[in-house]
Amino acid sequence: MTPLACLLVPLLSACGGGESDDAPLTPPDYRLTARLPAAGTLCANLNQNDSCEPGEPVVSGEAGAHRLSASAPGLLTSPLLFIPRDPGALTLTHPAARLDDQTLTPTPLSTLLQTRVADGLPPAQALAELLRGLAPLQPGQGLAALAQLEGFNGALGELAVAARDDVATLPGLAAGERLRQIWQGLVTLLPELARHFAASPELLSQQSRLASVLVQQQPRALVTAGGVTTYTDGVDYLLTQEPADHPGQEASLGQAPLRYRKLDGQGQPLADDADQWECVEDLNTGLVWEKKLDDPDSPRDKHRTFAWALGDYVPTQEELDYACPEGEAICTTEQYRQWLDAQQLCGIQGWRLPHSRELMSLQHYGSLARQDGQRVSLDVRYFPDVSTTTKDFRGYYWSQTLTPSRRLESAPLSAIAHIFLGDDAGTDYATTVQNSDDANGLQLRLVAEVTR
Repeated sequence: MTPLACLLVPLLSACGGGESDDAPLTPPDYRLTARLPAAGTLCANLNQNDSCEPGEPVVSGEAGAHRLSASAPGLLTSPLLFIPRDPGALTLTHPAARLDDQTLTPTPLSTLLQTRVADGLPPAQALAELLRGLAPLQPGQGLAALAQLEGFNGALGELAVAARDDVATLPGLAAGERLRQIWQGLVTLLPELARHFAASPELLSQQSRLASVLVQQQPRALVTAGGVTTYTDGVDYLLTQEPADHPGQEASLGQAPLRYRKLDGQGQPLADDADQWECVEDLNTGLVWEKKLDDPDSPRDKHRTFAWALGDYVPTQEELDYACPEGEAICTTEQYRQWLDAQQLCGIQGWRLPHSRELMSLQHYGSLARQDGQRVSLDVRYFPDVSTTTKDFRGYYWSQTLTPSRRLESAPLSAIAHIFLGDDAGTDYATTVQNSDDANGLQLRLVAEVTR
């Protein structure tokens, strides 16, 4: 046979000698054993939603061990979803098996673990943090330690059910969204719950504490997308109702309010009045934004500027010298992105330059706040970190959106930069990149997409 025939028909015969083999190749078989905690249905939740759908590996039956197999690796790379037959019981999840022929048991603790993984934490880091939170119960090491805490799992489940069924907790939310919020609250409370359980093996007395945390974690929303809550007739700008002859004003648009949540260094939600936080989650877009620091020794310093670099576009030496006159090691937007990924800020390794429309979604046009003596168009309760720089463009933030239709005369290429500080706060400007004649170094705030 020719070499090409050997490549096309490897099953017909051995090439270059040997015996023929007519046995067809069979697809690999991936397996796992799932222990159902009660009667119900369990699936490998390939699309990570709240239901088991056609095409997903699934098993239904009574409590106990059940085998799942599939010819696609999605069985091992997708989280498990358990839907109980009893409508009053809890829906549970479990992180992906990741290895073949594992035995997994969905429990409230495995659900808390999957909650952390879904927030973007690497599985090993998520497990380590969960075990640290359980330290008062001395759970031991590894995933199996979670299933061994049967008493705590039972008490945790009772507490979650009680909070879910309490209509006064998170009123107005759908049942599924309420349960997701409750798991987040339990993640936040885990060390406290473990200490309490170690002293007295029940948790229902902690329901009021959980309710308090859940309420705190709900951010205060602005009334409209722009933050404007009053109307004008062209003369008076503080009217409480829209004049018939001046329709369509901002306060009547009914847009989704700006809603944010503070996150700690591991990406876990914090109370809305927390004094320290590392990232901000936009609850409308699902994006997570880094919070800048007031620390001149850190690349995250809010005063720092960077030369624009993305893909094949690299800054000129003049732009590097302008952005980093002291020869700093982290000087470009790409160098900073790689550095922030390595820090795993808020448990995230997928930071990137924002698109123009994403930066625009942060603009709070009704803001009356001022920083460094200038107007700022961000919700400063969550973004108190806009500041001036020593460079010419203060309060300008890079995006990755190139603007071929808005080229400047002096530059062949420019990127949209949004202005969050000063008289022009709330606007954007085409800023040159890769241009020796017009070097620019602007401020930077990276964004990440986190699946919850």
